[in-house]
Amino acid sequence: MTPTPTAAAVVIGKFDPARVFPPDDPLTVPLFRLMLATDDVRHASVLFVMADQQVTETTGVQQALHGGQMWYLFRLLCSHLKEGGNALITLVNSVPGSCLNGLLRGRPAAVEALERLRSAFGPDTFIKKVRDSIGSHYGQADIKRVYERDLAARRVDASFIACQVGGLSRFTITDVLALHLMDEAAGADLASGGEEFAKRGGEVVALADDLGTFVGHLVDALLEQHGVEVTHDTIEIPTLLRAAYDRVDQIRESTPTA
Repeated sequence: MTPTPTAAAVVIGKFDPARVFPPDDPLTVPLFRLMLATDDVRHASVLFVMADQQVTETTGVQQALHGGQMWYLFRLLCSHLKEGGNALITLVNSVPGSCLNGLLRGRPAAVEALERLRSAFGPDTFIKKVRDSIGSHYGQADIKRVYERDLAARRVDASFIACQVGGLSRFTITDVLALHLMDEAAGADLASGGEEFAKRGGEVVALADDLGTFVGHLVDALLEQHGVEVTHDTIEIPTLLRAAYDRVDQIRESTPTA
């Protein structure tokens, strides 16, 4: 396995906004909405992956704090993905199919990503259920039902963590309650970790990658049409992110294939 490098090359593009994104073009505003959602998804995805790595590196109360942050970021990622899905539907319905097909011609990765994204945000999908039940809303009826069920089953974690630095305090009881609400959305036991969590977490991160791939190609196609000046630079890859990527690669290499 080749370790993740400490730095990555980047391209910085400068362009004429009136040519690339004309205000009267029906593609412009829906694409801006999708670009906003995509950057939020990218950021939440990176933070989620790093928080997951922190959980694996710690124990005890420190692990509980990182666990609460990780599950929050997972819910946040699902919420941003759902908003990205809404923006994607608006964009697809705002421009002729021939326009999108023309922009994506010769870009099979973008076409394949779009096909996967089209079916990812329906009313019965995991992401939609997480977003509605505990991601962007706190459904009081759902909270009451799950709490009463957990109380009867003696599954309530009746604890909290108070820190003199207020932002590091956690109501552990509701962290676990949120996990059980997500379990309902997934129809599985995510809270115990293991294969089911790895599967759902992998699916959500893969969708985040698909969204970035599709939107990145779409913007690149517009820049290619209208011109862009590029310069090159490098950025540092955070230590936690490198460790997380390396751990995923190790798991992949050690998992037998059929």
